[in-house]
Amino acid sequence: MTDLALPRGATQVGLAVDVAAFAMHAGELHVLLVQRGELPHARDWALPGGFVHPGEELHEAALRELRTETSVELEPRHLEQFFTFGEINRDPRGRIVSVAHLAVLPHGTISVSGGGHTLGAEWMPAHRTPKLAFDHQAILDRALGRLQLRLEYANLALEFLPDTFTLPELQGVYEAILNRKLDKRNFRKRLLAQGSLTPSGERRSGVGRPAQLYRRAKGTRTPAL
Repeated sequence: MTDLALPRGATQVGLAVDVAAFAMHAGELHVLLVQRGELPHARDWALPGGFVHPGEELHEAALRELRTETSVELEPRHLEQFFTFGEINRDPRGRIVSVAHLAVLPHGTISVSGGGHTLGAEWMPAHRTPKLAFDHQAILDRALGRLQLRLEYANLALEFLPDTFTLPELQGVYEAILNRKLDKRNFRKRLLAQGSLTPSGERRSGVGRPAQLYRRAKGTRTPAL
């Protein structure tokens, strides 16, 4: 029979998840934050997260914490693990390793409210957040870097949009994630050359000429890593 006891001198380690959940609001990239209701860092803002339950898969823990702490019932359009944070002194309660998850929530305004041990939940501009608890600023910074990287080799920007969209709307997502303006002509040329978009055959009326609507080309999906 295998001895499952910890070796002498081994460190007792807690396992947690933290979730950087993003969505577009009013043309700006937002991240979902919660206000902690307990020590340590009571009343400080933080990413949703908590300890993994026995027998619980990591992605299940991330979805549970997101649902419990923010009252979001909608399934993310994209969820992935992107980094493990295990610095010795990252949490004053002891040695706690956190598996960070990146989530993209459906397009449109999503109501949130505090739950569980949180005092509240709010969408905040991802590039202009208040001071965050623990090492959550480092987690958010790495999540933003992950988003930017995923723009280069995947179709993650499409997960922020409805099923049909205009090219200016898609460019707006890129600019919001990269936090800088892009040249309109070069952007359209590069995106259309990738073959990941197809005209929907519909146009959106508005001021001026009706805009061509596009959708994701068949057979192209955002890889889940």
